[in-house]
Amino acid sequence: MRIWLGLLAAPAVVLGTQSANYALLQLACRRQSMATLHVVSIAAILFSVAAALLAYRCWRESSPRYRASYVPRGARSAFLSLMAAIVAALCAVVQLAMYFPQWLLSPCQ
Repeated sequence: MRIWLGLLAAPAVVLGTQSANYALLQLACRRQSMATLHVVSIAAILFSVAAALLAYRCWRESSPRYRASYVPRGARSAFLSLMAAIVAALCAVVQLAMYFPQWLLSPCQ
């Protein structure tokens, strides 16, 4: 389960955050308050970081030393765990990049 959070859920959260922020933009403009947008974005960033950490821990647990000439079936889990950690970390960076203009600009611009 820790692997799938990083591989599938983190990219879905990036897209969901972008959609939710776009839907909440008119409300934020009317209220002149960015609180709801900040809450959604920060929660999504924290989720992606948590998914990356969980996948990284899974990778550290499932990656024993293997000989280079033989890759057993157990190496698949280590590979998927590493890819999940990388994808979730990249999703966190993308969410930070999407949050930066939101932090600087007002909702009505």
